[in-house]
Amino acid sequence: MVWLQSMASRRQVALLLIVTMVFPMLAGCTGLGGPPEPNARVESDRAGINAGESVNFDARASTSPESTVITQYLWNFDNGQRSETVQGYTSHTFSEAGVYEISVTVVNDLGGEDTATTVLIVNGFPTISLSMPTAIRTGDIVTLDASGSSDPEQGELTTVWDLDWNVDSDKDGDPTNDNDAMGETHQFTPAESGNYTGSVTITDESDASVTRTWDLTVLPRTYQVIWEEQTITYDWDGYLEQSKIHTITHIPGEVGRIMSFNATLTLAMDIIPVMLPQDNFSLTVDVPDDSWSNTVRTEQTNITHNASASMEYSNLNPTSENTYNFSADSLEELLEMLDTESGAGFGEGDWMWIIEAEEADPDLPIDDVDPDGGNDWELVVEITFLVPRINEVGV
Repeated sequence: MVWLQSMASRRQVALLLIVTMVFPMLAGCTGLGGPPEPNARVESDRAGINAGESVNFDARASTSPESTVITQYLWNFDNGQRSETVQGYTSHTFSEAGVYEISVTVVNDLGGEDTATTVLIVNGFPTISLSMPTAIRTGDIVTLDASGSSDPEQGELTTVWDLDWNVDSDKDGDPTNDNDAMGETHQFTPAESGNYTGSVTITDESDASVTRTWDLTVLPRTYQVIWEEQTITYDWDGYLEQSKIHTITHIPGEVGRIMSFNATLTLAMDIIPVMLPQDNFSLTVDVPDDSWSNTVRTEQTNITHNASASMEYSNLNPTSENTYNFSADSLEELLEMLDTESGAGFGEGDWMWIIEAEEADPDLPIDDVDPDGGNDWELVVEITFLVPRINEVGV
């Protein structure tokens, strides 16, 4: 009995030795009881960025068991790029839009490791689609259309137009950043010919913006001018007593280019022209804007004729070719150019016809009382104009 108990004890000791020797070997093969692992932590300084921007990643909050040290940080940026640092801090630039899961694997000096991840959203820039003409003429409507622009994230877009890079609308020293108009489309009408450069800027909800420049050639309009001669007769009449003055003011130059005129002032015949002296008036034409005036006085060359006075002038403005083409930004500009062409423009302002009763002799005095102390008069003015007939060509 004692022997049997002794044998059983020896078998138990032997089995314990075998277990003690084999278990560490199994543990080394299965990972059980491996090196102590660190505890990985990671965060980014921004949860979202625009494409092309950098983000800082911080894993310095990671820890490792006592008496061990973290020696490596293995970064995976989920865009095919990796890096390794000995410090728990790095930065990375993401050029493409998308959602990225960035991971860091922390390794300590005993080979233990742990992995932590963080998610980053990279916002894509809008894409501009711009439709517009490249050349127009002054006075035409230009439509700028960016309504076909798109956003990768399908967000709402804001559209800002700078309509002329030669003009600094907001007075900030930079003529290329003005907010002249907003909206997907904009219309305007250039009044002056020339080359225009502007831009459109589209911004998404994450403040990612893209700018595109545009160029527009504005051509002048072409007009055919045909000069036609036209004569207009003006007729005024009235009655003036001795020393009285009558003034007529009008603007004949509104009709066209004044080339010539003749004016005749005629007085009514006295009742008894043989016995009484004849009346005489003066006629003055005054064109103040041109500092030009002239005066004539009536006279009676024959007692059977009315007293009259005439004046006649020609070549008041330069003549012009009958037909030619002219380029201008507008009809108004063309008319202004025609007015000033080769010194033309005489007589475009007020004309004043001044009639004065210098000698209104009595027709039939009775008891030293003159029943008719004046005279009837008539003024006839005939003015010849060159009138431009204008047709636009190339419409």
